[in-house]
Amino acid sequence: MNVKFDVSHKSMLLTSLSVIVLVSSLFVCLFAESSRGASLENAVHVKNETELKNAINNVSDNKSTTIVIDNDIALTESLKILANKNITLTSNKASGFYKLIGADGSSTITVESNGVLKLDGVIVTHPKGTTGRGVMVDVGGTFIMYNGEVSGNSAPMVYVVGMGESTSTGGGVCNWGVFEMYGGKVSNNHAYGGSGGGVYVRRGIFTMFGGEISGNTADGGGGVCSGGTFTMSGGTINNNLASRGGGVYNSMSSFTISGGTITDNVASYFGGGVFNDDATFYNVGGVISGNTAKTGGNNVYPDDGAGSDGSGGNGGSSNGGNGTSTGDGGWFVGGFSLREVVFLCVGVGGLVVGIVGVVLFFVSKKEITP
Repeated sequence: MNVKFDVSHKSMLLTSLSVIVLVSSLFVCLFAESSRGASLENAVHVKNETELKNAINNVSDNKSTTIVIDNDIALTESLKILANKNITLTSNKASGFYKLIGADGSSTITVESNGVLKLDGVIVTHPKGTTGRGVMVDVGGTFIMYNGEVSGNSAPMVYVVGMGESTSTGGGVCNWGVFEMYGGKVSNNHAYGGSGGGVYVRRGIFTMFGGEISGNTADGGGGVCSGGTFTMSGGTINNNLASRGGGVYNSMSSFTISGGTITDNVASYFGGGVFNDDATFYNVGGVISGNTAKTGGNNVYPDDGAGSDGSGGNGGSSNGGNGTSTGDGGWFVGGFSLREVVFLCVGVGGLVVGIVGVVLFFVSKKEITP
């Protein structure tokens, strides 16, 4: 039996295009994988506080610049990301990350109005026994977290006029602007006697696509305390501790969860997973389970919730029911930046098209003769 292949110009063109797409896609994927390393070659390297401050000050306005920390740096005051500066902070440590160590009583980093900070492989912390937030985001500032940690920080006590008492807010991140979290950890931070051990949102926007918020403590909202707009589509909030809202304290704000998990958090009073206080809460795809509250509402405790969709599992009953709140699914990035996801999709798509093209090449106009 003889096998002949009669390949038309059309099939040849299709095959050629498929091969081009395949090779291009593989190149894009390789470029995406090595893009961080390539960018580090053109980045500014710093070894101390003076060099770091000078590097930030010398960045042209609105020009994205990567600054690489070559060793642990102890700060004498808050590191300021100035207005119109777009800074990516990373480190080139072979294993783990280098540290930015904050001064006692000061935030390690302050993102000023119209400033942009992207954290991609640095630990933002304080020495044990000192106070100071990890990252302070002013109104109009933007903080984007891809990798690294904000850990071991404690919010200072501040006297609040009108309340007649002192309180603390935002041990890890205190956000008055925009905070986007794609990966990394906000862990082991504290707001003793206050709110938002891990993250405090005050009239700002916090969007969680991935990463982990864990091991944080506060009076209200061990993991997150939101008085602004909080949207969660991925990542996990777990093993946090508070009097109310071990995982999330949602106060006079809007909280929507469409993916990710809120698990294993503990409240000494109400709302082990979520404490909803005169606020709007929608669960359309997340998992809230395995949380504990000693007084009531293991997973979700609605308290005069306006607009809650009622998907709180135990319905906030005062008997501390063990209901599980699960939505309809939902897609989330899971620690990867949107750019990385696009690269991956293009690469996989190109691979599929390439394989189909090769198959079509061998079966196109095939004639089998005896």
